[in-house]
Amino acid sequence: MFHIQPTPISWVLWAAMFAVPVVIILLGVYAYFFGGKKRLGNTIGVIGIIAALVVFGLAASSKYYNYIHSSSYIKSKKTYQLEYNNNQKREIVIKDYQGKVIYQYTGSFSFDRSGHGVNLVDNKTGKKTSIYIGDNATVIVTDK
Repeated sequence: MFHIQPTPISWVLWAAMFAVPVVIILLGVYAYFFGGKKRLGNTIGVIGIIAALVVFGLAASSKYYNYIHSSSYIKSKKTYQLEYNNNQKREIVIKDYQGKVIYQYTGSFSFDRSGHGVNLVDNKTGKKTSIYIGDNATVIVTDK
């Protein structure tokens, strides 16, 4: 798949790629109206339009490639997988301010943290576990 890596000066390459079909089309218009060669002008104009379509196709391909390899796409894809896949294994570890493990659970569960509470719902049994954590506790959830 064709793609141009986005950089601060990649716009120059894109401008050049879009300028070529425009110049070809303008040459075709000039040959048609001012050069007295209507057939040659039509041929050059059609070539310019085809070149413009190719450049737009390459731009769409590059945009798609750069999007599906972006961190925001990968993050949202993982979020949807976690939301709709009930067999996703996770591990939650809650540590106190000294780093001592005060709670650990591994399995297929969803969780919600709000304020000083962590709510776990087991995807297999549907049982809910509510855990109160203090100000200095650390919650680590790892997807496996």
